[in-house]
Amino acid sequence: MAIKKLNDFYFKKLGNWNLIHSFMKGFWRTFFLLVLLLIIGDIVVVGLMDSKYFIPAILLSLLCIPLFYYILIYTRAKKFIRVRYQLRNFTELTMMRRYLLLAYLEKSGFGTRDDLEKLLRFIHSEMAEEKQNNKPLSSLVGVFFAAFLAILGGSFLFLVDNVVERLIAAVLIILLAIILYVIGTFFMRVVHSKSEMNSRKEHQLTKEIIAIQTAMLVSENTSYHPFLAMEKKVSENDFLKEIIASRSFL
Repeated sequence: MAIKKLNDFYFKKLGNWNLIHSFMKGFWRTFFLLVLLLIIGDIVVVGLMDSKYFIPAILLSLLCIPLFYYILIYTRAKKFIRVRYQLRNFTELTMMRRYLLLAYLEKSGFGTRDDLEKLLRFIHSEMAEEKQNNKPLSSLVGVFFAAFLAILGGSFLFLVDNVVERLIAAVLIILLAIILYVIGTFFMRVVHSKSEMNSRKEHQLTKEIIAIQTAMLVSENTSYHPFLAMEKKVSENDFLKEIIASRSFL
């Protein structure tokens, strides 16, 4: 539960939507409206005009969509972080996000490299436990399919006397096994999709914590302080200070 809360903090409160795009809803609405108008325009071209104009209309739409995105979203987002957070580019945004995570962890009691190392071990143990909990389900599904095919195959072959018919039945059972394998694989992917997503998030979070540890080590051994500029910028922004003051994940 604690790791889930930490994941929510990093991927939601420190995510691009919360930091940038939630303040640009009007531009997103305009972008989607323009895309909708392009689609309607293509439909009109197909219905009312000669078919020779269809491919040029589609190509024009495909060119316009990234252009609209660049003008309405990318450039606006870049301007937004420059005005709101005093950041020159998205690389600095990544550094600011990392500092916000560091400040939040410090507030939660993880203020040193050793503390962060303990947190990493805790995250790894949580990941291992989650993977271990998924193994029985995978084994159960595999045993179920194996038992089902064994019973079904034995029943078919026991009832068939003719050699040719028995061979056909065996081929059908093999095909059924392949179909069931595909269905079972798809089912397990659906079951494990959330777990895999959590694993990817925890892996990304682990990388960020290791990067923070590295920055802290650099700060301890040299005169360079990687987060000094970000600390000043965050201290001047009430919105970012509220993020750091969020409830602890513990």
